[in-house]
Amino acid sequence: MGSFLDIPTLLIATAAACFCICVGLALIWRSARSETFVLSWSICYGLAASTMLLMPLRGHLPAVLAAMIPGAGLLASFGALWLGYRQFTGRSGRHDRLWAAAGVLAWLVFVLAGGAYADVNLRLAVNSSIEVFYLVSIIYELVREYREHPLPTIGLTATLVALHAAKLIIWLAFSHPAPADPSTVVMPNTLLIGLSLIESSVFSVFLGLLQLVLIGQRSEQRFRIAAETDQLTGLANRRRFLDRILPRLVPAGGRGALIILDIDHFKQVNDSFGHPIGDRALIEFAATLSGAAPAGSIAARIGGEEFALFLPDGTAAEAVEVAERIRHRIGEMRIPTTVGDVCLTVSCGVAGVGESGSDYQTLLSAADSALYAAKSDGRDRVALHRARSPTQQGPAAASDAPAKAVASRSRLS
Repeated sequence: MGSFLDIPTLLIATAAACFCICVGLALIWRSARSETFVLSWSICYGLAASTMLLMPLRGHLPAVLAAMIPGAGLLASFGALWLGYRQFTGRSGRHDRLWAAAGVLAWLVFVLAGGAYADVNLRLAVNSSIEVFYLVSIIYELVREYREHPLPTIGLTATLVALHAAKLIIWLAFSHPAPADPSTVVMPNTLLIGLSLIESSVFSVFLGLLQLVLIGQRSEQRFRIAAETDQLTGLANRRRFLDRILPRLVPAGGRGALIILDIDHFKQVNDSFGHPIGDRALIEFAATLSGAAPAGSIAARIGGEEFALFLPDGTAAEAVEVAERIRHRIGEMRIPTTVGDVCLTVSCGVAGVGESGSDYQTLLSAADSALYAAKSDGRDRVALHRARSPTQQGPAAASDAPAKAVASRSRLS
């Protein structure tokens, strides 16, 4: 192996690659200080690069330091790597930094406790075992994250980490039949060591590239959520609402119902209590709406004090029951202020796909007409759109409120 590529050259090349990734991650973190996982990954690669540069110098250091410092640096880098993935998945806890440092502490105890550090085979076994522990913990975090957010990059990262952990386990298994000279200080220049370092280099570079992709995907995901979410209430906005319900309307097969909800006299709340209280009222209303909405329904804020709820598999009658439940819960809400409680009521218009058809504009107009009727009849009530038969004559029912109401809502389409 020495005639082909010696160990110090491999270590320096790996250190250079790790240093480049470290700098790249640090630059990203400088522009997004809240992304602590990026800083942890940058520290990981910085520690790894330093360790790789120290390894060829082992022969020039005292025996204890030669055994202790590179091993501690490598384990510190794995601890920082694990901590970064914990932070990336949003599951970091109070004691995570302690767990990230636990590998280094265990290594220092091993080195300083006695003369066992003098055996290079034992040192490699202990160090590799701690690395495997961190790698398995990272795989666990990635698998959990993949179940919630099945991004291909997360699955590929978990696979890459698993392969590296498998290499270390195989290394541990095969190092016993063919151990190195126990008194070796500098890493032996063997084919097995060389291949192991090449794999570690590939792992480091590929993992760094995947981390950069994950950072980009996380940013893209947050921008997309911000573009599709009402910032005040956390509900879907009108754009997201349409994107979600339009595909459900085409194969609806007569099922599906739309509820349009409008907070009664909301302008008076803002005028009497101020806009901060008005915003708080909207937040409380959205929370109540979400809590009362059945599973699988789609809730959104589509205007200032206007909300919508779509039941993909519901009927008009079921939607009326849901709307009544929401109306009662809103009526029971009390928002305390320094000058008294704020009470809200809501008017609801309901239209079913079975009665109005699966065309979105028609369905929206029908629900809007029913809402207009609820407002006209005194507010704080639920009105259901009822389609007239072709032969029906005379004044319109709640479903046929003046075209003025339909036009007022056309901006929502």
